[in-house]
Amino acid sequence: MQRTVHAGRGGALRRRAVLVALLVLASVGATLTVAAPAQADEPRGTRISRAEIIVRAYDWWQRRIPYNQGATATDVEGVPYRTDCSGFISMAWRLSTSRTTDTLDDVSTTIPKSDLQEGDIMMWDGSGTAGHVVLFEKWANADKTRLWIFEQASTAEDMNHREAALSEFSHMTAYKYGDGDGAADERNESFNQVAGTEVPNPGTSAPACNTRELPLFRLTGYRNVEMSYHSCIREESATTLTGWIAVSWRPYSGSDDDSTVTVGTKFDGFGIHPQLQVGDITKKEWECWVGGDINAAASGVRACSFSATRPSGGTVSVDGFLNWDENNDGLFAFGPHYVYGSPVL
Repeated sequence: MQRTVHAGRGGALRRRAVLVALLVLASVGATLTVAAPAQADEPRGTRISRAEIIVRAYDWWQRRIPYNQGATATDVEGVPYRTDCSGFISMAWRLSTSRTTDTLDDVSTTIPKSDLQEGDIMMWDGSGTAGHVVLFEKWANADKTRLWIFEQASTAEDMNHREAALSEFSHMTAYKYGDGDGAADERNESFNQVAGTEVPNPGTSAPACNTRELPLFRLTGYRNVEMSYHSCIREESATTLTGWIAVSWRPYSGSDDDSTVTVGTKFDGFGIHPQLQVGDITKKEWECWVGGDINAAASGVRACSFSATRPSGGTVSVDGFLNWDENNDGLFAFGPHYVYGSPVL
């Protein structure tokens, strides 16, 4: 029953700031502390990568957000959404408000179920107050008869991540986010990221990089390591530019960990997702996967870099996010952590 509307409106805080102040990761026994000032608003309901949709969904699943049609929970930027199935989809799609199964189709386009990709949905708009919607993650077999989904299921099941048979959703219609008209200036759509180039240390200083105090998180009780983010952009010519997000880390000895266990071991992998911004719209997103071969006892820097033709029609900058894999199993220990924007060109 997803039609009762609790708007869930809140000031949309810019993706370029990390606003999660404290997150307890019960599944790994870690405490995540993030410090960053708020920045200017960035409009929601704009372009979003399929990868970002999925890591946003993982955040609610890892936090075990309970189902409650009359309540809200925040996303990783502190913006509240209604905690039922359609509120969850609104959060994952980073919409400006919590929609319902009556109105999600206003911002989406029907597709064949065989064309489902990560971040798409299947929805049934039932009669009266009935209706349900689930988020597609991936196919579970090559025949596309089984799949993995996320859903805010019910008060009995709460936030769910499960494998299911496609036949279970025969009464539902598949949709993708966006109007699907293929216009070059399309502002609301989901898109696929592309591979970036991993580099050891392309630089983290001005003028190419943001020189303000950068977001910092510390994993205590799990790994003695501090990490910070640096978002950077540089003109190579009048028509080309290079952008990157660098992640620097250093051992941290001030926690209550057993340092004999954690310091000197490897910490696990993370994905770096730099995004090229034209004005306040994400134009393209790249990803580099940094595997679990990082020594927590040594400092270092790795980055995800890209080269691109400079888009016309506005200022350009780089922001993005990072996600963490706690044990290199492809599952995220927590949702995306957004980084500051780079200098603006």
